[in-house]
Amino acid sequence: MATIQQIVDGRTDAVFEYLATGHSASETDQDGVTLVQWCAYYGDVSAIKFLLAHGATKDSLGTNVGLMNACFHGHWRLSEFAIERGADVNRVDPQTGETALSAALCKTRRAPYDLVMKVLLAHGANQNCGTKKNVETDGFMRDCRTQGEAPLHRAAAFGDEEAIQLLLDAGAVIDAPDMNGETPLSWASWYARPVPILRKLLYGGIRSTRNTRAWTSTFWASHKRRLTNRSFVVAGQRCERD
Repeated sequence: MATIQQIVDGRTDAVFEYLATGHSASETDQDGVTLVQWCAYYGDVSAIKFLLAHGATKDSLGTNVGLMNACFHGHWRLSEFAIERGADVNRVDPQTGETALSAALCKTRRAPYDLVMKVLLAHGANQNCGTKKNVETDGFMRDCRTQGEAPLHRAAAFGDEEAIQLLLDAGAVIDAPDMNGETPLSWASWYARPVPILRKLLYGGIRSTRNTRAWTSTFWASHKRRLTNRSFVVAGQRCERD
């Protein structure tokens, strides 16, 4: 016999049997979390549809049909379902200024999140919406504050090449400044991203050329005076202005 604990533990397929034994679709666990919320946490759209058809309410998915949460957990099907049920892809969190696109750019395990990004952008997500300045965000573990950054800044730090290209293709401003005047390229540099990421974020006539020598910190220190104002080093490669 299906139990609510099975559902809590991830067996959301047990919802069908659980309701068949007389339980309510609006039932909660001992902490007050609804069945719909647990199914949303695990991204089970079929179970959610079943619960809604048997008396659960759309409001139990949370603010904006739970779109922000769906994006944060990397559930592209649930994200699309929320949008189909009326979620606003460009709703701005009143405290942080974050959007659903911001939530999809908090993790480095990119495969599911790039799919979420595709759904959001296909439905008109604003690729240049910046966050508020210096506000604590729940998008990361703790003690993290927004920097007035655009989605491309986060993609530069946590995304892969596909995530960055998705934003650029949608019209993201490649040299948009955050609250400190730092561009996505700056963020990629701070987070020591690989060269292919840095190359995608070069702007302003800057091109990357492979350097045949290993530019260690010692080598750089001893040669920095010889570099002209036309060249500088990015991730072990010399970059020059055209």
